Amino acid sequence: MARLVTIRALLVEDEPLAVRRLRRLVRGEPDVQVVGACGDVAAARTAIDTLAPDLLFLDVQLPGADGLALLRGLPPERRPAVIFVTAYERYAVPAFAHEAVDYLLKPIDPERFRAAVARARRRLGRRDTAATDGPPLERLLVRERGRAFFVRVEEVDWFEAEGNYVRLHVGRVTHRVRLPLATIEARLDRRAFRRISRSHIVQLDRIRELQPWFHGDGLVILTSGARLRLSRRYREGVYGEER
Repeated sequence: MARLVTIRALLVEDEPLAVRRLRRLVRGEPDVQVVGACGDVAAARTAIDTLAPDLLFLDVQLPGADGLALLRGLPPERRPAVIFVTAYERYAVPAFAHEAVDYLLKPIDPERFRAAVARARRRLGRRDTAATDGPPLERLLVRERGRAFFVRVEEVDWFEAEGNYVRLHVGRVTHRVRLPLATIEARLDRRAFRRISRSHIVQLDRIRELQPWFHGDGLVILTSGARLRLSRRYREGVYGEER
């Protein structure tokens, strides 16, 4: 049976009525879970560090600083997908310059909300379900420079998300396949591979060392010498292999 992968959403909105409205709309999306709500930018920064949400529903005008300032202050690797929810049309251009998934105007139309969440799923690589039954993935078809060939999964040191593609790191060579990272993750043998961040999955046998880093994150050092960030959201899945 397929299982549903939850999208963890943070509401950044200072109007209580708008928060309640967002919560009602989110309840209609079975794979979206509200993990918190914040009324200002400072609280939102703390919540993002603590909760590591996948998706923000973000108002523009907030006490103290605006929602655009929140995004400017976030490193790209910590930035969730963002759906702006605001009463003002004039911020749409800078919002999309910050790679917003969508820009919803209040009062929110339910159909527009559903369409925005569907876009967020595509941005995050969550398509209906993120895991299926069946044997583990053994090989991936690569098409490069007019030729096609298979790469065995057991040869891949780590997978790296690049938009709609995934880069396969095989020793000093890399290849690209046109698949979301979540689709590949769903077919990998969890005894051999583990996600360490939103953008990376590593083969456990290729890990040489695990080191602590900043804000609860870790550092994964591979036998190839590659150094990758271990998000605290995924620490348990990696360190759990040692227990």
